[in-house]
Amino acid sequence: MITGASSGIGLGIAQAFARAGARLVLAARDPARLQQAAASLGVPALTVPTDITHRTEVDHLVAEAIREYGHVDILINNAGTGLIAPFEKIDLKDAQALMETNFFGPLNCIQAILPHLIHQRAGHIINIASVAGLRGIPNSSLYSASKAALVALADALRVEVHRAGIQVTTVCPGRVKLDQTRFFETAKKYGSIELLHSPETLTVSEVANAVLAAAVRRPRLVVLPRHARLLHFFNRFAPRLVDRLLAKRMPHLTASSPCESR
Repeated sequence: MITGASSGIGLGIAQAFARAGARLVLAARDPARLQQAAASLGVPALTVPTDITHRTEVDHLVAEAIREYGHVDILINNAGTGLIAPFEKIDLKDAQALMETNFFGPLNCIQAILPHLIHQRAGHIINIASVAGLRGIPNSSLYSASKAALVALADALRVEVHRAGIQVTTVCPGRVKLDQTRFFETAKKYGSIELLHSPETLTVSEVANAVLAAAVRRPRLVVLPRHARLLHFFNRFAPRLVDRLLAKRMPHLTASSPCESR
């Protein structure tokens, strides 16, 4: 079961799992885009239009998956959105909407599927977080906070469900190439922006292959690419050095207030 499966990383994950022979349940908000994504896979897939911020829709998603296949082995919480802006300019409503999608949405999915996984005493929950959830990124404060909450949730949940035979993995990718994801369509709501300078960017297929490998190996944490792993390492042992590095590479934003349209 993959949320946010109609484009970007979610669609890439669906393609990787389809090639591996998995039976797929795809969820996203836009029915037309979801059907188009499913048709591009070349294999049958159950599509269930779902807004993960609405618990009733998530309950319906889980019910449809179990009705179709009888069980669910893997939940991949991929759906998410972004927000890039100076902290002092962020509208509270935008902050709340971001948390609804990036944190409470996955929470809805986990709570909805967990009784089923506990009953079958097997399952794997994979949360797509971000390197920004391991180290707060300037001008992405609320996005970082939402992903950090998801990382902490996974760490606690992993211990709670271990005896039920359920594994929990957190995948934290760095920046994905801009032309391969719709993430920055909403992230740029606050006007003309620049991104924190990054030494390298990921492709969707690289992230998708890492998620597929995680489904097989079931690690606690996956961080990619290399520079993101280095950032995570140095932030643990030399956080002040990372502070200075990020301050040096942080662009100055021109946004002063939210734009009228998303």
